[in-house]
Amino acid sequence: MRVALIALPWSAYQRPSAALGALAAYVRQHEPGFEVASCSAFLDMAVTLGTSLYDGISLDAYELGELLYTPQLYPERREAVREYFVQSLTARAGAWRLDNVERFPVALFGENPTYEHIFDRILATLEGHLDTLAASLAGRYDVVALTTSFGQLFANLSLARRLKALAPEVRVVLGGSTVSAQVGPSLLKEYPFLDYVIQGEGEQPFLALLRKLAYGTGDLFGMKGLLTPKSAEHVASGAALWEVGNMDELPYPDYDEYASKAEQHGVMWLLSIEGSRGCWWDRTKRSGNPKNTCYFCNLNVQWNGYREKSNHRLVEEIDSLSERYGNTGIFFLDNIIRVKGMTELAEGIRATNRDYALFYEMRANAHPYEIMRLWEAGVKFVQFGIEGLSTSYLRRVGKGTTVIQNLQAMKVCHELDIRNYANLITHFPGTEEAEVAETVQNLLSYAICYEPLDLSPYRLGRGSTLDALRAQFPVENIRNADCYKVGLPADVYERIALFDLSFDLRTGTSDWSAVVEACDVWMRAYEMARASQYRHVMTYLDGGTFLRVYDGRTGMPRTLLLRGVERDLYLYCTEIRQRQEIDEAFVETGRASRAQVEQVLAHWQEERILFREGERYLSVAPAFTPQMAARRMHTLHAENEARRQAKRAPADVAAAAS
Repeated sequence: MRVALIALPWSAYQRPSAALGALAAYVRQHEPGFEVASCSAFLDMAVTLGTSLYDGISLDAYELGELLYTPQLYPERREAVREYFVQSLTARAGAWRLDNVERFPVALFGENPTYEHIFDRILATLEGHLDTLAASLAGRYDVVALTTSFGQLFANLSLARRLKALAPEVRVVLGGSTVSAQVGPSLLKEYPFLDYVIQGEGEQPFLALLRKLAYGTGDLFGMKGLLTPKSAEHVASGAALWEVGNMDELPYPDYDEYASKAEQHGVMWLLSIEGSRGCWWDRTKRSGNPKNTCYFCNLNVQWNGYREKSNHRLVEEIDSLSERYGNTGIFFLDNIIRVKGMTELAEGIRATNRDYALFYEMRANAHPYEIMRLWEAGVKFVQFGIEGLSTSYLRRVGKGTTVIQNLQAMKVCHELDIRNYANLITHFPGTEEAEVAETVQNLLSYAICYEPLDLSPYRLGRGSTLDALRAQFPVENIRNADCYKVGLPADVYERIALFDLSFDLRTGTSDWSAVVEACDVWMRAYEMARASQYRHVMTYLDGGTFLRVYDGRTGMPRTLLLRGVERDLYLYCTEIRQRQEIDEAFVETGRASRAQVEQVLAHWQEERILFREGERYLSVAPAFTPQMAARRMHTLHAENEARRQAKRAPADVAAAAS
């Protein structure tokens, strides 16, 4: 059995395909007699087009990237896609300017290119690449499997049709998150050159399929995780999933093929590491309630639930792959970091004694001390699920966090100089004007002190809460994303089910323009502060017995001096504190009266150096340097632990006496 695993554009070129690495290792472990070859074809195209252009398209893969491949399936749509491409790039600024030779290199596009010429050259390059790839696969492999997750659907379909025309006997398999749910069955019905679709994770169904094809044993109809043209007629909503029970039993991924190419071309790349699958906040399949998750998210449609590797196994994998590939740049693929054991994970990573640069997706429930320990272990890049700066809006989108948690996470990232690629989702259906106004107020009063969020207008995905409960939201006429009307014939657009959707609103929408304007102010203020000697819009310096806050939010710098107990209280509230905690630490110990504490907290709220949410408080000013912030967090953690021990002591004595 000869098997080829292919990853096409527009997967991020800076890291290997996790699907290829995982499947190659799994098949080799269980069937060492099978010949398995991986092909990171996306990296070849990134080198050919130039990484700047490739990266730009990759960041818009689900629209611009997908459309660039549709003319290869439907040549009659070429001019419509060309016109869309020209209009889209003409409207963009910055790196998409025609005079940007880094994005549009002279060697590929010539001197003074037009967008029309750039489109023609890109399409010719993509077509030639697929022709060459199809010819290299035809007659050499029995099975060709195509991963479909990052704007790769129409590239895969284009390759599959070419391949079947050259070698009708080859079996073509599609897998990946983009063919989840109704998408998989609809593709098998529409495109006769597809033989199988794997839904959910692929290890077990793909291995079972290969064994069936190699040995002729077992029945494919009804197999979990697998769709055939026959079974697609009976399961329009998708196949039941077949998942690995214990992730610790999975082999380490094999990235040899990608690593060889990346090193050959001098690409600065990151290791793709999978610590978990799914999201522990998404409890929809366990509970049967589509609202038990973030309402905007469909990233976990391909999982039955959340599973994770043990910390011990994960650290061993990181250490082993780093040694194997001589690389300490790590991109964690997890949709969310584990809810328990973050500190233990950080300690394990630090114990390997390597200088890591790590990326992780995180949730705002993480405690500052946990974030700091991960920073010490090498976490320098994160994506916190911020999404909103209005607690009412956060409830509306099912986020399960609040503004004070988001501000704390943003502050810690700013303090520790952790790059936070977080989003501010706008235009969610049903948003009220009061939520937009609250967003603007919290942005300009508090969030402006930290790294700006990226504005991200809401996009509907198949399988999300809003899709599942359409009648409960002010939406109608849900359909495939409108952009695909450009690249697909009208009848095909109507027949197939795609992962990205468009909709109409039944009622009017709130005006988000004030948020857009506030974000422009935010970006300018942050950039000016970073370029100045102060480096912060707001910060503090601790003098041991006093603390001075430096505040430049209004454009007129000012300072506030806090001495004695005020200094201690402000530092105490640098992590979220309940009012009861504050009273226990300051009133019950006799350090201040309740009236004094109340007066100070109220004054700080007026000065906007303290954020209040119900009975929870958070000091807004970040430390001046990461080292100062880390020292403070270690101190507060030790004090918190001492208080917890003191509270437990009487109970322990009573238990021992009984």
